[in-house]
Amino acid sequence: MSKEEYCVIEYHYGTAKINLFSVHLSTYKDERILACKELNRIISKIDKNEIIIVGGDFNVGVTRLGKGKYTFTKQDEYEEYNILGKKLKKLLNNEDTWFSKLGQGCIDTMFYSNNIELLKYETIDTEQKSDHSIIYAEFNI
Repeated sequence: MSKEEYCVIEYHYGTAKINLFSVHLSTYKDERILACKELNRIISKIDKNEIIIVGGDFNVGVTRLGKGKYTFTKQDEYEEYNILGKKLKKLLNNEDTWFSKLGQGCIDTMFYSNNIELLKYETIDTEQKSDHSIIYAEFNI
């Protein structure tokens, strides 16, 4: 994937409706939980034959310490992921995707509907052009 490509969708043989969601959730846990519940509410209204992919910065485990200062606490489970996991599958990525002077952690991921097959995924280093790594995934639709 070149640095200029953000999203490539190739679909051969017929049509499919794809619902793509890009998220950047709050650094406050209560707001993240509300956002995930709302996302589940929206997803519940989508036809079960349609494809859903949700990706982005979920900020799980992140705590805001002050202006521009954040820390990360790794947990075995995150309530935000458990909420979305009721409707969607989650990538099993666990490599750190966020880096700061005060902490680093795996806070970026993707969720996808049960009607598609995950072929592969990887975490791509941005070589310090961002404080986040890229999550890349390929699906069989």
